[in-house]
Amino acid sequence: MIKGLYVHIPFCKSICNYCDFARCKYTISLADKYLTHLEKELSEIKQDSFYTIYIGGGTPNSLNEKQLERLLEMLSRFKVKKEYTIEINPESFTKEKALLIKKYGINRVSIGVQTFNESLLTHIGRKHTNVDVENTLKYLDEVGINNRSIDLIFGFKIQTLANVITDLQKAVKLNITHISIYDLEVYPTTLFGMQKYEKLDEETCFLMYQTIVDFLNFHGYTQYETSNFAMDRYQSIHNRLYWKYEDYKGVGLSASSKIKNIRTDNTSNFVDYLNDRYLKKTTRLSDNDVIFEAIMMNLRLNEGIDIKEFDERFNCNILEKFHIEIEKNINKGLLEVKKGYLKTTNKGIFVLNDILIDFMK
Repeated sequence: MIKGLYVHIPFCKSICNYCDFARCKYTISLADKYLTHLEKELSEIKQDSFYTIYIGGGTPNSLNEKQLERLLEMLSRFKVKKEYTIEINPESFTKEKALLIKKYGINRVSIGVQTFNESLLTHIGRKHTNVDVENTLKYLDEVGINNRSIDLIFGFKIQTLANVITDLQKAVKLNITHISIYDLEVYPTTLFGMQKYEKLDEETCFLMYQTIVDFLNFHGYTQYETSNFAMDRYQSIHNRLYWKYEDYKGVGLSASSKIKNIRTDNTSNFVDYLNDRYLKKTTRLSDNDVIFEAIMMNLRLNEGIDIKEFDERFNCNILEKFHIEIEKNINKGLLEVKKGYLKTTNKGIFVLNDILIDFMK
């Protein structure tokens, strides 16, 4: 059984300076056409239930109420066994949309906050205000959706450590159950990339990251993945599917799927998608590809790789197969073997990409 379904809605009311996802400016007519072809792609799915559904973007709630209900009605034929998430941006979320997502069984939201500093919001091209965030949380309270995550970003050149701490303090006061906080990446195709934007230096970003981890741990959040922190039982079930290297199906512009050893990537070209030419690329993964990707995803989790489970699943002895790479990174203080798990250290989790280079074969 494919456990997770990802649905991509590529529309935004405005384009942020740092965003590299497949997205475009929202228009009613283009969104209507897109939903028609998305429905065709969804109709090809034979499975009638998933553990999780995740509607991402773009900005799914940039759709108007009629379009949002149309989308949710399309998806209503799938039974969701555990977690049903939608991403929302505060400036285009309303009480009516809150009622709609509640009506269709959505039980988790991921809110694009990025920062509570309104000068910084302007700097990065965000259009919402803190009042919009407060209203969003109020609407969610009123419909009884209590499982909510926010996204934050650090590393902007005008951002200070004090700014980051203030963001965290405000998040904690709002009783947010899950926080995803990302180190800024500057991609060439974004406005920041075209402007040759220079983010903060690596040493400063590492200091910020250490401060984030310590602050959130102190306030009762458990870090369970490189960039993700949760209260109690509020870890993202859908995202854990990716990190545990489970199978998932992706639909919509630029969405990817992984089913057993086959990866498919949808087109990011609107013309192709609106002519039902969804699929761009199919890749058959070798055994070594699968093992490397499983290591790459598992090591993102703080718990790391369950060695016994990994060996049985992939019919290999990971400690023997990668003994040179593992020993090298243990000696550098980046990896450790502890209680049957191979995992990153506190130092190693921030430089995971450097560790993974050693595992490429």
